[in-house]
Amino acid sequence: MRVSFRKITQEKKRFVLEQDGLKFECEIYRRDSHTCILDGYITGKVTLCCDITGEEFEKEIAQKLVLYIADGLWNLQSQFKEDAIDVIEFFDGFIDIAYIFYSEIELIKSDYHIKE
Repeated sequence: MRVSFRKITQEKKRFVLEQDGLKFECEIYRRDSHTCILDGYITGKVTLCCDITGEEFEKEIAQKLVLYIADGLWNLQSQFKEDAIDVIEFFDGFIDIAYIFYSEIELIKSDYHIKE
């Protein structure tokens, strides 16, 4: 799902994506002329691999996600004005919400996990 930067305003726009038992609910709104904020949650069950035994197991997740989305190159000078933030840069004038969702799931899977 791709959304044009031009269509994002200061009024929050809600998006919901579901894939493989996971649900991504988010709101996107404009911060300034080149930056938007994504505020959302990822919930559901994800299949992980235990780093000790190598066995696969399912784990329930509920993860909050706050990202700054830059239309083009992120101005590094601006980054120091904010507390620790995550920034994703898109260079084609669109925000790819499905890409963000997929990337966050892969990030969760690549973390260290132990089957309890």
